[in-house]
Amino acid sequence: MIILIFVAFVALLLYSVLIFKPKNFPPGPPCLPVVGSIPFIPAKHVQFTMVKKWKKQYGPVVGLMLGSKPALAVIGAEECLEVFRRDEFQGRPDTFNSRDRAFNKRLGFFFTDGPFWVEQRRFTLRHLRDLGFGKKSLEGIILDEAEVLIKQLQFNEIQKCGFFGVPAINVLWAVLGGERHSHDDREFKALLQKITRLFRTGNPSGDIVDVLPFLRLIFPNLAGYRERNIATTGGHNFFREAIRQHARTLDENESRDFIDVYLKEMKKNDGINNTSFTEDGLITILLDLFSAGAESVANSLDYCILYLILHPHIQKKVQDELDAVVGRSRRPSLDDKPRLPYVEATLTEVLRINPIAPLTPHHRVLKDTKLNGYDIPKDTTVIICSYGVLSDPDHWGDPEVFRPERFLDSNGKFMKDDWMINFGSGKRFCLGESLARNILFIFFATFFQEFSLSIPEGDPKPSTMPQSGFTTAPYPFRMKIKERL
Repeated sequence: MIILIFVAFVALLLYSVLIFKPKNFPPGPPCLPVVGSIPFIPAKHVQFTMVKKWKKQYGPVVGLMLGSKPALAVIGAEECLEVFRRDEFQGRPDTFNSRDRAFNKRLGFFFTDGPFWVEQRRFTLRHLRDLGFGKKSLEGIILDEAEVLIKQLQFNEIQKCGFFGVPAINVLWAVLGGERHSHDDREFKALLQKITRLFRTGNPSGDIVDVLPFLRLIFPNLAGYRERNIATTGGHNFFREAIRQHARTLDENESRDFIDVYLKEMKKNDGINNTSFTEDGLITILLDLFSAGAESVANSLDYCILYLILHPHIQKKVQDELDAVVGRSRRPSLDDKPRLPYVEATLTEVLRINPIAPLTPHHRVLKDTKLNGYDIPKDTTVIICSYGVLSDPDHWGDPEVFRPERFLDSNGKFMKDDWMINFGSGKRFCLGESLARNILFIFFATFFQEFSLSIPEGDPKPSTMPQSGFTTAPYPFRMKIKERL
């Protein structure tokens, strides 16, 4: 056995030594046998390395090797926007981790492509819209969750960040699973914590287990596999139980939520050998939506609190506008949004200055193509650095400064900016963007209508440096909560 392992290792070593970057491929970090460029890709804050170092050293597009497979880091703002637009860059890599979370198959719509992806994404998007996903019909649920949270926080003068997870995901789960969980539900909170750890342990630029899957068996902790496996298994079990409960009470004449809709589609396709509608597929879609929703909204709201604590004059401007437009006798609603330009500008600036996903999920090149004069072979993995767009000095002027006014015109009205790509762009835009924006607006406006926040006496000034992972989050900080009279 030892001899076989040694022979296999030597063969792999010799094979990788013979692998070089493709001809006319962009310049980039050095490549080593077996692992390629992975040792030269930082495990933490890779977006800063890309923008501040690699772009100057190698240019706006950087050539990498993930093991023996070519990869492209797209850093320049114009190049990122171009890649989002071009169809040949819209595939997804077929990796160990993407299959491991999907029962060793290519399921869901987040990490798939081709006809399967088109069918599943189209079905999911159509029915989520029918169920009110991102529409005003869910406004009441969002307001209820915000109100429950407000009442809980009224009794805690000093509070640690991180309390938005359950109320935010409750809104999403109302559409997906038709249930609401108590903010103190231990099982539900435990699932969210597992998913949070899943995002914290991942590296958005590449994973050594995708290159050398056997490492998960030898060094499961060091490779981060054990943590991810626990979180994935927990999600699978939670969603499978929810699906089985729905199946037992399914009404053919009425659909309560997305699980019901999908179960009916599964029945319609029962007996078809090549159907893409399966229980494992539904579990993977729920994991896709749940994971993205839990992280993006909750972490963005934590960043909102962080930046308004650090900029009390901006906090006061937000509150002054809320007082003038909404007053104190009722809660803010989505109808108020057009009349609250400074509130919307502040939210948008938070999303810009510290994006939750500074690197997008990997794309894959679907056919041989060119970018900036370089040859990009089919199946090249593409890492798009959206942080490069959101921090481009030529476009934003002073991207390191927190300045909501950049999104207001000369008349004080809110201005959209096409470079705000936090929710993706092109065919890979985020399905949950509308719902996420509605939750962010109502939670943010309600929170600062009710409370003023500051740094507790004796506490250090919280840092805006993000925690690393598949997505980012602020480091834990405390706040002093004071009810506004």
